[in-house]
Amino acid sequence: MNQIKEFHTLQEKVTDMIRESIFNQIYKPGERLIQDELASRFGVSRMPVREALRCLEREGLVAFLPHKGAQVIGFRREDIEELYYLRALLEGITVQKSMNFLTNEDTAELHLLVEKMDQDIENHDMDSFISHNHQFHLLLQKGCNWKKIKLLTKEFIEGYPAHVPSLIPKTMFVSNDEHKQMLRALELRDPIMLRQLVENHIMRAGNALTQVIE
Repeated sequence: MNQIKEFHTLQEKVTDMIRESIFNQIYKPGERLIQDELASRFGVSRMPVREALRCLEREGLVAFLPHKGAQVIGFRREDIEELYYLRALLEGITVQKSMNFLTNEDTAELHLLVEKMDQDIENHDMDSFISHNHQFHLLLQKGCNWKKIKLLTKEFIEGYPAHVPSLIPKTMFVSNDEHKQMLRALELRDPIMLRQLVENHIMRAGNALTQVIE
C-alpha cells in the first residue's frame, strides 16, 4: 500500500513539473516529449513519466500521436477563454442548485477548508492550498443532484485550472477572499448571489491565466 501511495505521489510531482514546463513554454507546442529523456531529467523511472503524460493528455495539454509518442499541444488564449467561460456557467448553475441541499455539516466543512487555505497561504504551502481549493469547489456543488452537469464541472475543475495558483501565487489571497464571500452568500441563503460570486471567481482566474501566458 505504501509503495502505491509513493508511486502516485511521485507521478503527481512529475506531472506538476511537466505541466509547469508547458505553461512556461519550456516545452513548446509541437515538441515531442520523449519518456527516456524526461525520466533522466527528473531522476525517475519511465513508469511515473508515462502515467504523468497520460494525465496531461486527459487535461488536453499533451497528445499521443501514432509512431511519434507524446507531443505538446499547448493552448491558446481562445482555448483558456472558452474553458473558463464554460466552467463559470456550469459551476454557477451547479452551486445555485446545490445550495439549499447542503447540510450544516457541509457548511461547517466549507468554513474549515477556508480556514485551512488561510493557513496554507501563511505557510506558503501551494500543494495544500490547491488540494483544499479543489475540495471546497467540489463540496460547494455536493447538493446538486444533476449528475451530468456535475460530471462536466468535475472534469473542468480537475484539469489544469486546478493548478492555476501554482502559476499565479498572488491569486491565492484574492481567491480565498472570494471563497469567504461565497460563505456569506450561503449564510444569507441567496442562491443567485452565490451563483454570481462563483461565476465571477472563475472568470477572474481565467483572465489572470491569459495574462500569464501572453
